[in-house]
Amino acid sequence: MTAHGNPDDVWALLKKQPVAMMTTEEAGQLVSRPMYSILRPDENRIYFITRLSSGKVGDIGGTARINLAYSDPGKSDYVSLAATASTSQDRAKLGELWSMSAEAWLPEGPDGADTALITVTPDEAKLWDANSSSLLYVVKMLAAVARQSPPDGGKVETVTM
Repeated sequence: MTAHGNPDDVWALLKKQPVAMMTTEEAGQLVSRPMYSILRPDENRIYFITRLSSGKVGDIGGTARINLAYSDPGKSDYVSLAATASTSQDRAKLGELWSMSAEAWLPEGPDGADTALITVTPDEAKLWDANSSSLLYVVKMLAAVARQSPPDGGKVETVTM
């Protein structure tokens, strides 16, 4: 079942799991890597602080279509975001978003020559919510095996961001 959901539901799920698998295209191949998200729902933006010299910045170039995938398997919540990413060295925004976590990875700081910002604007989200605890999931799986039919996978919502 597909329904049109609310962007606030998407942001609420993302806040629970801030690490995304960012997928870009590299030399004709899709490549995913884990990235820590800086969420700004009021801007409809997700930011990532990284190195200018990183492969993902090269993959994106100035602007590119990407995918961000988030999951919380313990709660059976999954989000896939179709989005547009752009890269910059916007020093004001880097300074605003800077944190101890960013400092750990980029000790040269927000003004470092190799410090870059990836700005992601999500267009559409797909949410999977199985609404089940681990125990309920096991029960559903056992019942599916006994019936020889796939278990109910929960609901899928499409959300325009």
